[in-house]
Amino acid sequence: MKNKLVIWGKNAENEKILIALELQAEANTVMLHTFPESVTDEAFVQAMMNEWRDNKSEVSFPEGTQSVERELSVTDGLLPDEIKADRPDLVQRAQTEWHFAVLSAKLHAAYQQELAEFKEKVEALSTYDNKIFTNLRAFWDKVQNQSRERNLFRQHADDLRDGINALFEQLKEARKRVNSEFNEVSQNVYEGFNKALDEIEERIASGGAKFNSVFDELKKMQREYHNTRMSNEHRNKLWDRLDAAFKKAKERKFGPEANAGTIADRHDKRLSGLEDAIKRLEESVRRDDEELAFQRKKVNTSEGQLEAQIRGAKIKMIEERVNGKRERLAELTKARADVQRQASTAHEKEARIAAKEAERQQIEAKKAAIKSEIEAETHAKAAAVAAPAAEKEDSLFEAASNLLGDVLLDALDTAKAVASVAVERAEEAFEQVVDKAEEALESFKKEDAPATEAVTANDTPGDALKTKAKTASADGIIIDDVVHKTAEQSEEFESFKPEESAATENQDGIIIDDVVHKDAEASEEKPKRAPKKKADA
Repeated sequence: MKNKLVIWGKNAENEKILIALELQAEANTVMLHTFPESVTDEAFVQAMMNEWRDNKSEVSFPEGTQSVERELSVTDGLLPDEIKADRPDLVQRAQTEWHFAVLSAKLHAAYQQELAEFKEKVEALSTYDNKIFTNLRAFWDKVQNQSRERNLFRQHADDLRDGINALFEQLKEARKRVNSEFNEVSQNVYEGFNKALDEIEERIASGGAKFNSVFDELKKMQREYHNTRMSNEHRNKLWDRLDAAFKKAKERKFGPEANAGTIADRHDKRLSGLEDAIKRLEESVRRDDEELAFQRKKVNTSEGQLEAQIRGAKIKMIEERVNGKRERLAELTKARADVQRQASTAHEKEARIAAKEAERQQIEAKKAAIKSEIEAETHAKAAAVAAPAAEKEDSLFEAASNLLGDVLLDALDTAKAVASVAVERAEEAFEQVVDKAEEALESFKKEDAPATEAVTANDTPGDALKTKAKTASADGIIIDDVVHKTAEQSEEFESFKPEESAATENQDGIIIDDVVHKDAEASEEKPKRAPKKKADA
């Protein structure tokens, strides 16, 4: 936040002027400087805008400057009524910000006053005072809170922080001196307790008649321990030695099982013993009260002065005994309350430890489950990575098998197709052969009548061809010609050559059956096709 403002404006005569405003937060005032345009040049204006406004350097004001000190107010403006600024919004914003700056400066002044009071107290200390340290820390927390809320400027907060830190250092030095002296005193007390414990431990180890008073001395030492000021280090070490001495004495007197069990169990046992002792003592006090009431009743009916004196002495003795028992009962009751508190603390501690142990076991179980899941997932991923390789080998074998099967099936389909076409071609060829045979027979009848004697009306065209082949070589030529023509029609099918069958078998049905058998052999699943019946010649 800037505490200076430079802006153009106009005066009462409507003349252009340069306006400079300067905040004086400590005095709650604002200095108003006005410069007529006639006395301002470009260099002066730039110096005011860049140097004076940013507090970089001081600028000499020219002659004709008018300066007025005005009080900063929330209701009144920064400028008088006769002066008008070209940017009144800047003037209004500066007024609100400067009002906050004045209040922050007042807060800083109040804190400085409080810091001065702390400084006087610290310098007047002859020894360390923890109360002053606590109050100074609370004061620092208050300053820090105001700084976080930006109610104090950074510079003000830094000044206060430096002053508070200096006081803390003085207090820490005083505390070091006190701690050094306290540690010396604590060391002497600690050594005294250690010497007494050394003697008690020797008596515990030796046993004998000296052992009987060990528990009483340990209890007395324990009470002194609680009432003596020592450092935490010495106190912890001494408590461990006291506890160890108690355990050794109990083990010596009651056996090794005396220290068995947890701390809570030992407290419970001690509490149970205290309860029994309190009950017995209360019963004893009750009997003494009855005896006391009886003696007081009898003293009024005593025969003679001597008997009355004896009963009075007995009453006095019973009263003293009862008072001692009541004091002992009060001690046991107080001890019972302490043991109950200790037992409750021990049980709570053991419950917390058990809960933590159960929680730890649950965490371990969850970790083990997560670990097993991760291992299972890892094995699954490894198996998934290894599976494609095996599947790849299987797929290669399967692909090869499928490829071989496809080739064989294609070959069978091709053979079937060829055989089917060959059958059709063979049937066509046979029909052509029959036609040629009929023509040849007619021609033979016309040219050579004797040759027809072997051909009867019941003969088939094939029989006629057979007969003619035996009797005349010209007929054989005709048959060969017909067969060659049939072979030429089916020579593109290499797997089927009807002329070979025709050369070896000249029965028509046999030729067709041979073609059908070849087709059936090429496709084992296809049923055998019956031969087509021939038409009568």
